[in-house]
Amino acid sequence: MSIVNFIFGNPLKTEKLVSERLTKIKALAIFSSDVLSSVTYATEEILLALGMVMAHSFSSSISGAIVGLLFIVSISYWQTIKAYPTGGGAFTVAHQNLGEFFGLIAAAALLIDYTLTVAVSLSAGACAVVSAFPALGNHVVAFCLISLLFITISNLRGAKESAGILSIPTYFFIGITICMILWGFIHGEPPREAYSLPAEVDHAMIFMVILRAFASGCSALTGIEAIASGVPAFEEPQRKNAQITLAGMAIFLSSMFLGVTFLANEYAIFPDGSESVISQIAKRIFGTGFAYYVFQLATVGILLLAANTSFTGFPRLTSVLAKEKYIPTRFANLGDRLAFSNGIIMLALTAMALIVIFDGNSHALIPLYSLGVFTSYTLSQAGMVRYWIKNRGKNWQIKVIINAVGVLATFITLLTIIESKFMRGAWIVVTLMLILFYTFRKIHRRYMKTNTELDLRRGHLGNLLQPLRNTRPKVVVPVSRIHKGTLAALRFSASLSNDVVAVVVNVEKRETDRLKLAWRAMNFSMPLVILSSPYRSVVNPFLDFLHEQDERDPERGKTIVVMPSFVPGEFWQNILHNQTAAIFKTALLYRRRKSEETRVIVEIPYQMKFD
Repeated sequence: MSIVNFIFGNPLKTEKLVSERLTKIKALAIFSSDVLSSVTYATEEILLALGMVMAHSFSSSISGAIVGLLFIVSISYWQTIKAYPTGGGAFTVAHQNLGEFFGLIAAAALLIDYTLTVAVSLSAGACAVVSAFPALGNHVVAFCLISLLFITISNLRGAKESAGILSIPTYFFIGITICMILWGFIHGEPPREAYSLPAEVDHAMIFMVILRAFASGCSALTGIEAIASGVPAFEEPQRKNAQITLAGMAIFLSSMFLGVTFLANEYAIFPDGSESVISQIAKRIFGTGFAYYVFQLATVGILLLAANTSFTGFPRLTSVLAKEKYIPTRFANLGDRLAFSNGIIMLALTAMALIVIFDGNSHALIPLYSLGVFTSYTLSQAGMVRYWIKNRGKNWQIKVIINAVGVLATFITLLTIIESKFMRGAWIVVTLMLILFYTFRKIHRRYMKTNTELDLRRGHLGNLLQPLRNTRPKVVVPVSRIHKGTLAALRFSASLSNDVVAVVVNVEKRETDRLKLAWRAMNFSMPLVILSSPYRSVVNPFLDFLHEQDERDPERGKTIVVMPSFVPGEFWQNILHNQTAAIFKTALLYRRRKSEETRVIVEIPYQMKFD
């Protein structure tokens, strides 16, 4: 077994691609792990934004408002599932109903969201580990990168783990969190520390702080779209099962989120920088014994599973974009392990860069998080309004109202996030979205131009199908020294024509003199032309000589270039050689043509033996 197969697994047959349909129980665990994992950090973000004085005065109200928004968004996506039983991601809905511009903005927002999900989840997971084991505080980035490497390799293997096994971390986290909330609610008698606002306060300032806290807490809503996008993975009846799963997700998330915020208020807990809020709550309720460490293990598990979820969504979205010719088409291809390997690798590299740049700090990453999420939510719901107006059907007016309320709620939230988070990092997301949008359009236009130029319907097929009658083409063979590869190229050239010229660029006089002596000794019939190069350039003198050859007897067409090369026995050995043939070929292929006639380039490789 090769080391590649040992790490990434054996190649899989295409027939293995068919996946098992998911029950509601399994689907809730798989598709909701991202959004449920936000329970571990959303309350903390609200408390941080409010500050110690205001934290326990407004956090419950803000959490309630976010839960209200959660149900509005969930009801809106209930409608999306009904309209798109084959999967209604934001890109699909916006692209089909609002047009290319909004579709690509939604795609850019989703790609950024998936990437940030990985970075935030792993950073929050590292925080949970450090909360339990403070001695590991200096190894946050290392933990994130090791976890990222493990998740990446697991996904590149393409071996789909049992959905039942993947459900365990989600339900384990749900169960132990609900137990903690109930225990704290029923049996806890926590000490309370009262903070009161000054008699004279700046109400405008308080309002802005509350808005900022609301925007931070909206990170609890990331990942709701996953169920609407994954409808085809459900067992029959797919639409109904997906809707029930969406409702279950909303109920679990709202109860856990409100419960954690309640306990943080009751225990007067505030982020202290060295330990997460949810860890402090667990420590107050469970103590520092076995139960506390089990809870921290559950927290790390749900966060790692949330990061893993993006490795399904991101590659599938890039596959869709590649099929639509908005990104390189190689992203549409399944690897031999039946995984979208290029998308997985791209996500891993981008998430790794974010983790390193932000030093594994989830608090620094979260301000970037919600903007992309609510951009895609708003465009998706706006697309659904357009869908119902266009297609109508039974009770379409009510459906329009439902999605219109969703548009209004998510758009107001989006404006709030932009206002409160823009200077704290959200501008980075806006800039990246614009860059991605421009890149998508640029790539798409290039593919369209390429298809147009290659299309047979453009005509002039007579010239292309006409057989070549010229039996005496002009041939040039670039050489640097005499070796077996050179002899093979010269022999092939002689079979093409009796008008063959060998060319050497005189960069090193000693090597050129040695080549001349060898040429005479071997008594070749074709002439050897030596080109001077006062600036030690190899390519430019050769291209100038080719132009002169083209001008000679132009009716015989462009000069054919036959290039000798040799292929090392091992791939890594290429770095030991100059790759002159590759340099020549690149210069010839990408030099702007002055005529419609194409130059023929023939490479004669000499394969070295493996040793």
